Amino acid sequence: MTGTIELDRDGRHLVIRFPYDQFLVDEVKALPDRRWDKNQKCWRVPAKHAELTIEAFMKHGFTVSSDVFSVLAGTTAIAAKPPKVDQAPPEDPARAGTAEPVAGADRGGDAALSVSQLNERVRQALRDAFPGTVQVIGEVVEYDKNQDRRHVFFSLAEKAALGDKVAATVVVAMFERTKERVLARLSRHGLTLQDGIEILVEARVDLYPATGRYQLILEDVRPEFTLGKLALSREQILLKLGELGLLTRNRELPLPRPALRIGVLTSPDSDAWNDFLRELQSSGIGFDVALHPVRVQGEQLRPTMLAGLAWFAARAADFDVLCIVRGGGSRTDLAWFDDLEVATAVARHPVKILCGIGHERDRSVLDEITTSLKTPTAAAAALVDAWLECREDLRHAAIRLREAARGQIELARERLTGSAHRVARGVQARIVAEAQLLGAAGPRAARAVRALLRQREQELAVAVRRTRLAVETRTRDAERTLVRATELLAARSRLRLERAHAQLERAETRQRLLDPRRVLERGYALLRDPASGRIVPGARGLRSGAKLRVQTRDADADVTVDAVRPRTEES
Repeated sequence: MTGTIELDRDGRHLVIRFPYDQFLVDEVKALPDRRWDKNQKCWRVPAKHAELTIEAFMKHGFTVSSDVFSVLAGTTAIAAKPPKVDQAPPEDPARAGTAEPVAGADRGGDAALSVSQLNERVRQALRDAFPGTVQVIGEVVEYDKNQDRRHVFFSLAEKAALGDKVAATVVVAMFERTKERVLARLSRHGLTLQDGIEILVEARVDLYPATGRYQLILEDVRPEFTLGKLALSREQILLKLGELGLLTRNRELPLPRPALRIGVLTSPDSDAWNDFLRELQSSGIGFDVALHPVRVQGEQLRPTMLAGLAWFAARAADFDVLCIVRGGGSRTDLAWFDDLEVATAVARHPVKILCGIGHERDRSVLDEITTSLKTPTAAAAALVDAWLECREDLRHAAIRLREAARGQIELARERLTGSAHRVARGVQARIVAEAQLLGAAGPRAARAVRALLRQREQELAVAVRRTRLAVETRTRDAERTLVRATELLAARSRLRLERAHAQLERAETRQRLLDPRRVLERGYALLRDPASGRIVPGARGLRSGAKLRVQTRDADADVTVDAVRPRTEES
């Protein structure tokens, strides 16, 4: 039972009681002249506002006493049969019965009618006009905040032809039995019922006599209509992007090698963000990750996603790649990504975008226009693989450079050795020739030969030194090139390791600051269940006589609860 509405003993006020719920508190605060009774722990509303009160709370499953309906009908006797006490309103309002005429009224056409008689006649007129079910198309409104109730009341809205202005709405009642069947059928088609989607319902037109509220009693929802609308919207967006020449623009951007500066658009509280970050951290690579929080479902997806894309576009030079990730969900969850403005911003984005939105079978528009990796973990793994591939290519390049340098050195040595042998043979032959000339020419020729020999020896020594110097210079240059490449690779690896170490230290610092023992050292205390040792977060569920253990900075104390005094907003 959600709550009750009863007539006070003074007959002038309605008494509203319910377990504390902020949403219900907001509802009761919207009523005129409402007042919180601190002594009785209830809300009081003047009886003249009975109709407004019933209309506000019947949709939340409140039980209304028969006295309240008497006040609503304007008689001292019960004018309309209300729902049974402690039960929800009947699924078929026809079972609520018909009203009795008020005193002094006859059944003639000109006789005065009670409110309940009028409502019953209008109800019957509606049933005569719509004897069967009707099919109605509209956008779901106010379902999300009521979806956890037994009987769900929401609205179908019709948007104006231009813009998002609502042209008309109708209240829809989905009772418990119908709710279970409809949601199960939608789930089999990969759909969920939620605000913002357009559906086709089969429903009965009805009026609830107690409040005079016209509504639709939902019988069924056609999933094929919603699936068709989602598919049509996706195809229209892709066709528009094709006409603008944007369909493959971002997808064809190359992925930088290596891609270490990573931007992320996702919800910071989601499993998608945790999985993505865990995959990067487990690699041991020094990725620099920047998260811009966005909504990945619902009406806030478009504005937050556009803001995030604009933020990264303005800082495109600071990032190598941008990842859009989210966890799994239904087709209707995925449909929020099928937005023309978001798709256009993604297609025109200057940074390469990887998309991992957690759907193995279904694809969104973003999957078609970006590099799609299916899941957040797969997107992170692709970045890790790209870095490992780049490192492997660099290692092979270093090996090829070292081997090339060694080959050049060996070739220079062979050339030097060959030149030395040729010079030696040439010198020896020249000596022999000169000796023969010397023997024939006499002492003068001998002196000239010796002088020439010395000159050639000097020239030979200079040539040898120059050749050796050239070889040594080329060898040193090759070795320095190899050393610089090796040092550059080592420096980059150290930088990434230092960044990863700094991130680890920050995480350890946050963990240390959040340690509950620090809270105890400041003079606070923790309440624990002495049996299980679990922390007791609040006193709402405690009863008098309950055993608790109070943990303080220097000792533990076992205590017994004498009384529990719940606090509310106005108490």
